[in-house]
Amino acid sequence: MKRQIITNCNVFDGNHEQLKLHSHIIIEDNLVTEISSSDVSAENFDEIIDAGGRTVIPGLVDCHVHVALTGGGSEMECMRADETAVRGAKNAEEMLYRGFTTVRDAGGLVWGIKHCIDTGYTIGPRIFPSHSGIGQTSGHCDNRPGAASMRTLTGYMSPVMDNKIWILADGANEVLKAARDQLFLGASQIKLFLGGGIASVFDPLYTVQYTEEEIRAAVQAAKDYGTYVMAHLYTCESMQRAVRAGVMSLEHTQLMDDETARMICDNGVWVCPCPAFAEDSMMDFISTEDMQKKYRIVKQGVEQQTELIDKYHLNVVFGTDMATNKYFCEEHQLKDFGTWGRRYGSFKTLQAATGRAHDLFKLSTYRNPYPEGKIGVLEEGSFADLLIVDGNPVRQVDLLTDKNNFRVIMKDGTIYKNTLHNEGV
Repeated sequence: MKRQIITNCNVFDGNHEQLKLHSHIIIEDNLVTEISSSDVSAENFDEIIDAGGRTVIPGLVDCHVHVALTGGGSEMECMRADETAVRGAKNAEEMLYRGFTTVRDAGGLVWGIKHCIDTGYTIGPRIFPSHSGIGQTSGHCDNRPGAASMRTLTGYMSPVMDNKIWILADGANEVLKAARDQLFLGASQIKLFLGGGIASVFDPLYTVQYTEEEIRAAVQAAKDYGTYVMAHLYTCESMQRAVRAGVMSLEHTQLMDDETARMICDNGVWVCPCPAFAEDSMMDFISTEDMQKKYRIVKQGVEQQTELIDKYHLNVVFGTDMATNKYFCEEHQLKDFGTWGRRYGSFKTLQAATGRAHDLFKLSTYRNPYPEGKIGVLEEGSFADLLIVDGNPVRQVDLLTDKNNFRVIMKDGTIYKNTLHNEGV
């Protein structure tokens, strides 16, 4: 058994604003076995890491990424499956080096990438996969080039759809089968598209997608496997329909109103708001005038969304919707901590990217692919997924926008980055 100790550190456990000062962390193999401020002998450890009084936080969790969506729309339409896999693996590796030790994938066939990471063939974060996102004909994930006759469940539709980034299903029976197919492939949760989107061609933003009966079919399939449904949506009608049907995680939600927020609160539903997608800088990545119009509508709802999330103390997790090319991800995934911090404050933002993700993942029950340890927290029994950072991100979360502030990145007890030795610490 390998034993490591991190000494001289201040610990953020993922849940409490107050740091555990002057502490040490003992790690045995890949699990944290002790966090204490009592004296401990540094003997009988295979590795001693002196944090030099720095802050140790749980490894970051991004609850809305697309690991296998590795190019813009036109680029993905020309991309073969093998290139998608290679790019996705590289995307995952770079996420780890940005401090994300766990991600929830919101659509894309990532089982092979996840398996290669978990078995040590490549490196990257832990992945909670949805596999193919499921949407209706003429909905947000209908990427066909306008030829409706090409639509089949199993045949060629477009490269994105043929690579099973997402699939089409109509009617309760097709949705039920599609959801079960993703569970067969190992999905930790099911992803549905329940409304219009910004980055889609044929569906207006206001559209409400899938009937309540169709949504309930996916919810029942997920429930039978001990897990839940997450859903892409923006409008109140889409959100209310989703909540009535039993969806437990709502993605985006920028156009919510007071009635909808209260309904979300009363039903204990989670929200992953991805607020950076309403920042002015995102306009550089939106290609058409129609998409820009939809983007501006979404942006108008962000202030009210933020107020309602705070008013009703909604269950919120950190998510960035990272996808497309590597330059986009490098530019925005960590910068989102600045956006989140301005809207929700430093502590709530850091908690959303750590301890609250831990709580969300409980909904996966026995579909959790990593049941041996706790994710998103630092306590006895948690995975040794952690960062040693300069400064105190509980008070100043925008420290996380600069990966140079990550002095140590550890996942599963393995160190992937350590710049402390550069100071002789």
